Amino acid sequence: MGGLVLGAFDGDRLVGFLATMPGSRDGHPYWYSQMLAVVPDHWSSGIGSELKLAQRERARARGIQRIEWTFDPLRARNAYFNVQKLGAIVRRYYPNHYGEIQGTPDEGLESDRVVAEWWVDKPRVIPGQDIRRLFIPADIQFLKRQSLPSARDVQMRVREQFLKNLQEDYFVAGFERTDEWSAYLFLPGASRVHQED
Repeated sequence: MGGLVLGAFDGDRLVGFLATMPGSRDGHPYWYSQMLAVVPDHWSSGIGSELKLAQRERARARGIQRIEWTFDPLRARNAYFNVQKLGAIVRRYYPNHYGEIQGTPDEGLESDRVVAEWWVDKPRVIPGQDIRRLFIPADIQFLKRQSLPSARDVQMRVREQFLKNLQEDYFVAGFERTDEWSAYLFLPGASRVHQED
């Protein structure tokens, strides 16, 4: 149906995979990256990056300009990978996108999601002078274990500031990460950046 499934193997063992579905937005085709997973004993091995880069090459070969996926805006590690390493931008935020999720590490928080847009042939957006920073915890799960009400307060603050920046035509084009804190970098011009050819 025009999608893509990739696997990463260690010998005969499948240690990572990526699943992609075709989509269309405003008459333009794109890929929706439904899932990327790597087995725990191969985390931090670079397999996730290799799968995403292979996905990008296959998108280019098929004439796909854009790949999208959702991620939790409070997960600093994922945000760093998606925005800083891959060069995705963010200009959409969906509060409680999947409703209440039980039986996962995110239980107790609402399922807010942002959309990563990965424009496979566009140059990376470089932050300039006009930057707004939105700080998030370095590890939301650690904060949640210490105090669920504090984690909920952080989620509401991040949601409010994210939506305010997007409404004012700012978009995410960078991410900073330290052991103590992390921050999204918002730039002006969300309505002008990266349009379909």
